[in-house]
Amino acid sequence: MAKKLVAVIDIGSLTARLKVFEIGSKGKPKEIEAVRKFTGLGTRSYSSGVIQPAQVDELCACLKLFDEKCKEYGVARVFCVATSAFRDATNTEIVIEKIRTRTGFKIKVLDNSMERFYQTIAVQAIYPDFAKIISTGTMILDIGSGSIQASVYDKSEFVFSQNLLLGSLRISGMLSDLQSRTVHYEEVLEEFVGQDLDDYHAVEPKGITYNNLIAFSGEMGYIKHLAGYGAMDSAILTKEEFLKAYNYLLKVRPTDLTLKNNIPSMIAPLLLPTALIVKNMLEYTGVDKIYMPHASLSDGIIYYYCVNSQGLKTEIAPDSYLISSARHIAKRYRSNKKHIEYVEKAALQFFDETKKASGLGSRDRLLLQVAVILHEIGKFVHARNHSDAAYSIIRNTNLMGLDHEEINMVAMIVRLYPRNNPYQSYYYTQLPSDQKVIVSKLASILKIADAMDASHKQKGKKIQCKIKDNQFVITCDASEDMSFEKWAFESRSSMFEDVMGIKPVLKTRREG
Repeated sequence: MAKKLVAVIDIGSLTARLKVFEIGSKGKPKEIEAVRKFTGLGTRSYSSGVIQPAQVDELCACLKLFDEKCKEYGVARVFCVATSAFRDATNTEIVIEKIRTRTGFKIKVLDNSMERFYQTIAVQAIYPDFAKIISTGTMILDIGSGSIQASVYDKSEFVFSQNLLLGSLRISGMLSDLQSRTVHYEEVLEEFVGQDLDDYHAVEPKGITYNNLIAFSGEMGYIKHLAGYGAMDSAILTKEEFLKAYNYLLKVRPTDLTLKNNIPSMIAPLLLPTALIVKNMLEYTGVDKIYMPHASLSDGIIYYYCVNSQGLKTEIAPDSYLISSARHIAKRYRSNKKHIEYVEKAALQFFDETKKASGLGSRDRLLLQVAVILHEIGKFVHARNHSDAAYSIIRNTNLMGLDHEEINMVAMIVRLYPRNNPYQSYYYTQLPSDQKVIVSKLASILKIADAMDASHKQKGKKIQCKIKDNQFVITCDASEDMSFEKWAFESRSSMFEDVMGIKPVLKTRREG
């Protein structure tokens, strides 16, 4: 594979960054240049709710400079993404179109779940022993300007993730007025942060014994600098080293940080809120050191691109985090594990066998797998209308690795699969045309796979399937009577025949 250059532009709440990467013969990216420009986009959008015209002008000027740099290098592809400042603004679509017409860049606004997913991929890329680190209780604390994400790993699996509106810039902006009215600002700040973190601890899975805390943010480099480490290096701080830097931040004013420590004036007020969040989690987890990687969103985006498009091999498959997350959600809502595993295996087998006929791809397979794992979580809430309940749960669950549209598609698959007339659903009619086709096909696969275990007794063994004479023939061995499964299969097969164009047929062989 010939080497090529790919760039990522990350428009954050405080800065816009350009990173240019060279993709090597084995698909591994190498950073060859990074450029950063302060924009302060979030300082106004968080308070006013809109991105102002002056900020658009400034951002367009910045993007034109980045474009010139990309052309100098002969960059083959540019990913241009934005995060919370764009996510939270009410005029996002208008601003994106203005920027597109003026610069040619089409900005993709990342959902929170995708932003955190890419950040996790970046951390994984930095630590070769990441799989070993998360083999025991590990918290990854991703502190953004607008929010923080706390993610928990244990036994080499992703367990749980929760987003909180406690970003450093948001906290600083909300409490800036208080700073001038009280001499106890640090105590008020700790109360403010502590309240939301208490809410997080209330929903966090219990029984995790933490051995590792990984914390990173755009401001973390300056905290590492105050602790005596290189700002651009990945470091491991002892608890004592971190608390020394934290106590220094308690005593010094932001203006003095700029004058004495050469910290940019836009960054200085954010260091104490950032350090306070880390301190709180440090005390909560009880660990004695903190991993502080030099990880960026751009790194995660390029690594994921290389895994999916350039053949890069990684020790942990990035999409495995999503599957682990779905399994833990199913466990939390007390889904029948044996039934889920049976239907999952059958559904994926059916997908693979009909892939050519359906025209679906690997991403669609992933959506089906997540939908199967979650298809019964609604029974925890409502036994009769469980698919409606599951739809609401999934729509409001942070599935790290799926964007908003994909989460909605998974929810729709789960909502539609039990229905006799799914096309009449109001929610189905609101889907874009291309999504209607994918959701229909995946729901039809789930429908017949679920029918294979209608009794929840996993009667059918050694499932085989093939397309023959315009029929999708499914054969299995059975030592028990499968009349109920056959009836369920026949009553639920019309949707599959309608959307796939082939008739599903279930045949059983008497086992033994």
